[in-house]
Amino acid sequence: MSGFTESIVEQAALAWLESLGWSVRHGLEIAPGEPAAERTDYAQVILETRLRDALIRLNPALPAEALEDAFRRLTRPEGAELSGRNRAVHRLLVDGVTVEYRTPEGAIRGAQVRVLDFDAPQNNDWLAVNQFSVTENRHTRRPDVVLFVNGLPLAVIELK
Repeated sequence: MSGFTESIVEQAALAWLESLGWSVRHGLEIAPGEPAAERTDYAQVILETRLRDALIRLNPALPAEALEDAFRRLTRPEGAELSGRNRAVHRLLVDGVTVEYRTPEGAIRGAQVRVLDFDAPQNNDWLAVNQFSVTENRHTRRPDVVLFVNGLPLAVIELK
């Protein structure tokens, strides 16, 4: 019988991620209702404040209305099928979010809102959260580790 348990493997994975520069938080710390909550309910999977902060940080020249439009498109992807929504979000992550906005002079301008900084990865917000509970259709799941980049959950790790 091995001396390894799932919690030992989970802690080792978190330590490894932290050594690579990821911030590490426990799901209960950022859960709804906690002092350091980063979401309002367990159905919410995007860390909205982190996403908004990243959009502002990565696109300082764009007005708030353009960034809010990009936020809306990222958090409410179009498409009837899950695979179609996933493809749409992938495009937004890779290419940026196309937005239009009105300048103070009244002209309409277009721009690409960057969601991830591929050129300078240190400009992104890297967060690993263990035991991140999510409730959907009255079923609660709690993956071992969820990896967020700029508030977006991009990977789920199950350790066995």
